[in-house]
Amino acid sequence: MVVKGVRAGAAVGSGASIVAGLWLLLLAGLWGRASGGMLLAQYPGPADPPMRFSHLAVDHKTKKIFAAGTNRLLQLDADLNLEYTVMTGPRNDSPLCHATGCHGTDIPFTLTNNYNKILLIEPESRTLISCGSIFQGACYKYKLNNISAEPEFIPRAIAANDANSSTYAYIGPKSYNLWGRSNILYVGTTFTNNGEYRHDVPAIASRDLDTLDIAEYSFSKQSHLSIDVKYRDHFIVQYVYGFNASDYAYFLIVQKQSHLPGQEEQGYVSRLSRTCINDANYDSYTEVTLQCVDGDQKYNLVQDAKIATAGDELANSLGILVGTPILIAVFRPARGITNEPQPHSALCLYPLRDIEAKFIENIHMCFNGSVKYRNMGYVSGLILDGKCPTSGSAGNIPNFCEVGLKISGATPIVSNAALVFPNISLSAVATASTGRHVLAFLGTTDGKLKKVLLSGPVPTEYEEVVVDEGNAILPDTTLSTSGDYLYVLSTSKISKINVEHCSSYNNCSACLESKDPYCGWCSLEKKCTVRSACLKASHSPPRWLSLGTGQQCIDFEQVLPEQIPINQMTTVRLTIKTLPELPYGAKYKCVFGSAEPIDAVVTEFGLSCPTPDVLRRPQIPPQQDHVLVPLSVRSSETNKDFVSRNFAYYDCSKHTTCMQCVKSQWACNWCVYENKCTHNASSLCQRNVISGENNPVHLSNHGFEYCPQFRRRDVILLPTNVPKQMIFEVKNLPHPQAAHSGFQCIIIIEGATMLVPARVVYNKHIVCDNTTVSREKIHPIYSYEANEGEYEANVTVVWNRNHHIDSMTVILYKCDILGSHREHADCSLCVTRNSKYQCTWCGNTCTYSETCQQIPHIECPRPRIDMIKPLSGPIEGGTLVTIEGSNLGLKKGDVQGKIKIGDVPCELVNYEVSVKIQCVTGPSKTEQTAPIIVGNEAGFTKSSVEFSYKDIKLFGIDPSKGPLSGGTQLAIKGQYLNIGSEITAYLDDYVCQVNLTQASSGRLTCITSKAQESVNIAKLTLSIDGANRTLKGNPFNYTQDPTIMEIKPLKSFVSGGRMIFVHGTNLSSIQAPEMEVYSDGEPSVPINKTSCTVLSATQIECPSPSVNRQFLLASTRVTRSLRQPSAIKMPEAQLLVKIGDTLVIEGENLNMASDETDVVVTIGTKPCNVTGLAMSQLVCSPPEQQPLDTDENGVKTDTNLPLVVVRVGRNLRFPLGYLRYDIYKSFAFPPEAVAMVATGTILFVFFFVAILVVYRRKSTQAEREYKRIQIQMDTLESNVRSECKLDMTDLTADLENSGIPTLDHTSYIMKVFFPGVSDHPILNAPKVRINGPRTNYDSAMLQFEQLINNKHFVLVFIEILESQKSFNIRDKVTVASLLMVVLMGKMEYATDILKSLLLRLIDKSVNTKHPQLMLRRTESKKVWLMQSHMMHVILCLKSGCCENKWNITLHIVQDDLDEKIQCKVLDCDTISQVKSKILDALFKNTPFSLRPSIYEVDLEWRHGRGGHLTLQDEDLTTKTVGSWKKLNTLAHYGVKESAVMSLISRQNDSVAGMYFNNSQSPIITTNGDVETGTNPRIYHLVKPIDDHQFPNNKLAERTHKAIPEIFLTRLLSTKGTIQKFVDDFFLTILTVNEALPPAVKWLFDLLDEAARKHGIQDPEVVHAWKSNSLPLRFWVNFIKNPDFIFDINKTTTLDSCLSVIAQTFMDSCSTTEHRLGKDSPSNKLLFAKDIPRYREMVSQFYHDVASLPVITDQEMGSAMQQLSAQQADEFDTVAALKELYIYVTKYREQIIEALNGDINCRRLHLAQRLDGVAYTLGGEDTSAC
Repeated sequence: MVVKGVRAGAAVGSGASIVAGLWLLLLAGLWGRASGGMLLAQYPGPADPPMRFSHLAVDHKTKKIFAAGTNRLLQLDADLNLEYTVMTGPRNDSPLCHATGCHGTDIPFTLTNNYNKILLIEPESRTLISCGSIFQGACYKYKLNNISAEPEFIPRAIAANDANSSTYAYIGPKSYNLWGRSNILYVGTTFTNNGEYRHDVPAIASRDLDTLDIAEYSFSKQSHLSIDVKYRDHFIVQYVYGFNASDYAYFLIVQKQSHLPGQEEQGYVSRLSRTCINDANYDSYTEVTLQCVDGDQKYNLVQDAKIATAGDELANSLGILVGTPILIAVFRPARGITNEPQPHSALCLYPLRDIEAKFIENIHMCFNGSVKYRNMGYVSGLILDGKCPTSGSAGNIPNFCEVGLKISGATPIVSNAALVFPNISLSAVATASTGRHVLAFLGTTDGKLKKVLLSGPVPTEYEEVVVDEGNAILPDTTLSTSGDYLYVLSTSKISKINVEHCSSYNNCSACLESKDPYCGWCSLEKKCTVRSACLKASHSPPRWLSLGTGQQCIDFEQVLPEQIPINQMTTVRLTIKTLPELPYGAKYKCVFGSAEPIDAVVTEFGLSCPTPDVLRRPQIPPQQDHVLVPLSVRSSETNKDFVSRNFAYYDCSKHTTCMQCVKSQWACNWCVYENKCTHNASSLCQRNVISGENNPVHLSNHGFEYCPQFRRRDVILLPTNVPKQMIFEVKNLPHPQAAHSGFQCIIIIEGATMLVPARVVYNKHIVCDNTTVSREKIHPIYSYEANEGEYEANVTVVWNRNHHIDSMTVILYKCDILGSHREHADCSLCVTRNSKYQCTWCGNTCTYSETCQQIPHIECPRPRIDMIKPLSGPIEGGTLVTIEGSNLGLKKGDVQGKIKIGDVPCELVNYEVSVKIQCVTGPSKTEQTAPIIVGNEAGFTKSSVEFSYKDIKLFGIDPSKGPLSGGTQLAIKGQYLNIGSEITAYLDDYVCQVNLTQASSGRLTCITSKAQESVNIAKLTLSIDGANRTLKGNPFNYTQDPTIMEIKPLKSFVSGGRMIFVHGTNLSSIQAPEMEVYSDGEPSVPINKTSCTVLSATQIECPSPSVNRQFLLASTRVTRSLRQPSAIKMPEAQLLVKIGDTLVIEGENLNMASDETDVVVTIGTKPCNVTGLAMSQLVCSPPEQQPLDTDENGVKTDTNLPLVVVRVGRNLRFPLGYLRYDIYKSFAFPPEAVAMVATGTILFVFFFVAILVVYRRKSTQAEREYKRIQIQMDTLESNVRSECKLDMTDLTADLENSGIPTLDHTSYIMKVFFPGVSDHPILNAPKVRINGPRTNYDSAMLQFEQLINNKHFVLVFIEILESQKSFNIRDKVTVASLLMVVLMGKMEYATDILKSLLLRLIDKSVNTKHPQLMLRRTESKKVWLMQSHMMHVILCLKSGCCENKWNITLHIVQDDLDEKIQCKVLDCDTISQVKSKILDALFKNTPFSLRPSIYEVDLEWRHGRGGHLTLQDEDLTTKTVGSWKKLNTLAHYGVKESAVMSLISRQNDSVAGMYFNNSQSPIITTNGDVETGTNPRIYHLVKPIDDHQFPNNKLAERTHKAIPEIFLTRLLSTKGTIQKFVDDFFLTILTVNEALPPAVKWLFDLLDEAARKHGIQDPEVVHAWKSNSLPLRFWVNFIKNPDFIFDINKTTTLDSCLSVIAQTFMDSCSTTEHRLGKDSPSNKLLFAKDIPRYREMVSQFYHDVASLPVITDQEMGSAMQQLSAQQADEFDTVAALKELYIYVTKYREQIIEALNGDINCRRLHLAQRLDGVAYTLGGEDTSAC
């Protein structure tokens, strides 16, 4: 960030800081912390729908937040908790319509989003003004306490009517007149040219706050300003900010530099416009350019601005008075001549004093003649033709507001940028002040907030906060009422953050260095706080140290002393500057660690404190010479330590040597003769004292140089077991006195301490005696046991037993170890060791030279060879041979050229003295075996083992192909393949990585590398050291990588072992295939694996791996695919099987993941062939003979019976039990018994034949009759099936061609809401309300409609009606229907009502015993449909049964038809039935309501010469049987095949076919269908039996005995015919796709959420709720009532048939299993086997709906609004309100009482408003209701 100094240019406006309109566009947000500050709250939260914001407003009285955006208006509390939401869009609108709406029908409407443009709080009337982009920018006024209350709509074109054009409004004072309100609304609106009405919208206007009309609008004065019509289209003005200052109203605008066309190259400019607040005609309107510059860079596009008041610091830096208003603005430079800003920003400050001065200067220039033109050609209504007045003509003008002219100033207001932000795009600014400082919060386009301190000579940015990453901060960011919080508005969130986070700074330096003007260091409380949080901050300046005061943090400047001896008492002086003054009675205390606080004395330098008592001091830890305690200063006022430093207690006596004592950090002294370290030498030391280096008192002997010590520390080497002296050169030796003992050396070797006498030589050396002297021999004293060449021992010299002189380490060594290798003495090593050891080769070992008793050897012996590697190599040589041993030369030259293998030289390459050499073998002409010879100066040595030269041979490789990816293990076959030191292999140029660990003489393995493409390898090259062998002739081929095309089966059981077959290509190139299984949670870690077998190039066989139960529970996907079969184990039971029987084994999950090929059943060792495998049963055929008594492996059993074992796959084994065969044995019968049995059998047969003959004669006639009936039944069934299929085919074709006739929407609503009612008041034409209500009734109903539109009233109204006992089910249906009619244009509101009622019902039902019964018995107001072709099919189900029935084809001739139409009828059909069938044939594609009735036509038979005969159901030829009349049929008239018929208009008033009902009659004709009726003494085919003729019911039953099989088989045949259509219908309505209405998802989610809220765990309850709400109360009604939507005739027969399908659907939605038996009705049995499948479809439908994306309130609201728009003004809602008001009148007292008892209704005065409806009705007769 570049910082610039602030220098005032020409200046800016003044006045109170006015909160501008704040808008919101709602987007989803996440809770969290903003970096650099605590994020206290944020909306929307994670669970809220995403929104997009644009403006925001704060009510400083109630602290509530109001936000508005696209289609939304929100009310939130101070913590951003949502209180109310209002949907402001989308709405049906057109820019061609006036704000009041469109009254013509020729203007098309579109559903338009409402972009909020103005959001202002009007504090006097406590209203919220919100203007959007729809309805020409019209406004609503909402109540501040509850925006969800009905708002006041003001149809005035005020704001811009598109998404992007600007509108800015603010409330400011005016003084147009002495009366009226003092405040008005100043509005600046960008011209949009979006409709003709936009020309009526002024650019800037003053509007009345009550009506929003132009505040002053008369012939002479109009308080608005417009852009001239000639320039409006291209001279677009953007309104950025507005404010009021003193006597002027200002707008900050961005516009083109020139209004003239063709001068666009001048670009854009920011301007400040103003007008006088007492100018009702805007004559004083003036504009001046506003410039923000940084050197040559101009920032010409203002982004946002705010008014702030200058504090002390800022006023001083700008040279203005404290309290002067300042315009703080952020700018960005334009890209060229466009108004698109660049990503750079600047901050400029404009004092209002300079702004007003520049305006006056520009006005003066016009009046004094400096300029001639006012340059305002783009403003309408110019005075004096745009010229300035003549100089001097205006006289002395004290106030330019009185004689104002519209002036565009030529001199700009210029300010140098106070701050420049390269590569940062600023978008918003908010200001604040604290103490002497003024701050600016600058928002960026990427969601960050920059905190800038404006006070002082150089404004600085002191912090950046990330608020909403990636989303722009908007201008309406503002402070809270208290100023403690900042409400940051971005395009996606409203965020509440602290303006400071002082508590995050934990020390004074960090607090002050943060440069946060809010923060200061509260000294006595030792914390960083705001000033108000610091106790008595104003009592004394040092109490609260803050930015800009010049104060420093309080701390110790000096502590004297900082350390004292542990047992010494003293007074500590604490030097502290700027110590805060304490109130009376308060004290400062010193606190030493955990000791009791000690009162401090305040001195001129700070404080003075005594040290604590010695007994209260802490103990010094072991191995330490001091302990540190915190020394703190505490105020008794706050009881907190506000300054602290470490204080030391030390103890010199912890040091035991002079060196330690003198070098310690404390004031210690060393008493030489007392051998003590002390701080008090005067009292303890008698003679020689050495003062410590850190002791401030310097004695004559000062520092460690005066301590007794070794003068030199050269390394002392001592050979073990050799008498040697240890001599140390010393200085400062004390002189032992008579009472003192002499000097001693203390030597520690391997933990053992030895005390050796020492003597002083010339007072310069101390000699430790090297031996213990006796009269007989000298004993060595230095040795160690460790098997190491060297050992460090510690030697300490003391005097007087424990008086320390000095100590050091000496090195003991052993020559025999230094001169050996691998525990063998090595002459070369011994001789070449460092001379400091003085080791020599003595005999056969290495010894110290002085102890060698022999003559030392000058030359070393010949080499010794211990190890040779390798022992073989190729004859070409090149093998690196490693030889280890000893005496392998003193130097490299000793063995150079002296290494051979037989006669072949081996070239030396590496040499390690005496112990290791490496050489490379030379070539050998032939294979040979020879020893290795190594020589040195002493001679040559042959190895005991021999080296072999071998001739390598290659025979072949296997396999001969492998995949491109490599990884194939090749086996190279040959001879001598494992010799040599280095082996490499190549396939042409591809490396094959050799595995040396598996090498043998005849076989070598290597792994192929990756190839780029499929290639045939020409040769294999094997390199072993210097030998190369090749194998030619295409030994190997790289083939394409294997591919897997199919794996089956895809299921296995948990235990694994099921054979899985993998199909693919090139599978044979895989050498060791494995099958691995992985978990979804850890896809990189295999759970288990198995080895597979390659069957061919296209198939691999793998046993499935086993998985554990934990994995099963962790992975849902695998849980579905893995099943553990289980069989019933019966280890103790014995199974019995009979010869020829199958063996049935029961279990669980037997075929979930296996089939018959995976299951093997054995009985003993014999197989039981599996013939069937089901979920719970396994069937197999056992052997004919009982197997031996063993298990499947041949192991004998203990029960002498074979064991039955079931194996599933390879891993599962189930021993079930033992099997015994039941064998029938033949028994020998005696001849007498055989004779008796034969005689008895013959007699029985003779007797049986006699009875059979008699029975045969009696039953022959009945059997023949039964066979005849059976033949008729089969024929009838076949005919019915053929007829139904043919009719179904014809009907389907007809429907595909013509479509199903449907009712119009009005008829549909009437049939659903008011069934059976054809003439209802709501069908009247809706009244137009443009001119207001016409009668008291209309006025009252409009008032009543407003009540209906109040949610609280409707809920109370419905609750009261439901509670009345006299309010029956019919009333419930009527009220519900009337409410829906009234709210049909407000479906979003109706949905909200429905949601509230449903939630109340749920709350009530969950507390009952059976919550799943909710909605089971409620009356629905919605129904649905089923395809009409079902009706025609089901008509076949119950047709009348005609004996000797003949099909007749009639030829229908009509005068209006050109050709004949054939119609099939029965000769037993009545005349009405024939007419109905003919009408169906003639009008098969015509809606039923448009067809003629059978009672409107007669049937005419045209039969040649006989003329025309009119046929009727009853005429003079009707047959009479007693008192009964038989209806005429075609057979009665003798109509034959191909008869010609015609329908003619009714000829007479006969009532044929129209019969009155009577319970005795079995038939009635309605529209031609012969059905069970009640017409007296008339029958069709079979005359009914009078009850008095057969008083015994059994006799009646016997007389007309029916054969039920006929009807059942016909039902089954018909059901089979229509089965496909029923399946298709269920599939259609139970499929989730894009056609699914969003209301279904919304409703189901509502039920699911309610279940979760109430903790309902039973899934059947939610299933029942969904079934009761949608399928059973919606689809079932449409299935049973197709005439609700189709224009068809639903007869009684059709109704009963559809009931069968409806009942099937109801059973499918139930989770309860229905037990069916032989007595169950046939309609239940028809679809019994299909119901489980349908039930699964229902469950899947519910699951699929739950998986759909959540329907947001916005999407649901949009759908409901579209539905409302489609059915608006369809019914007379006033008539519906009148009908609904009847129930209000009936239960008036109960409703009034409930309204008064409800808190929400009482607050809204709904009872009084309902009384108002009655008062309005009082002047007119109410009987019309």
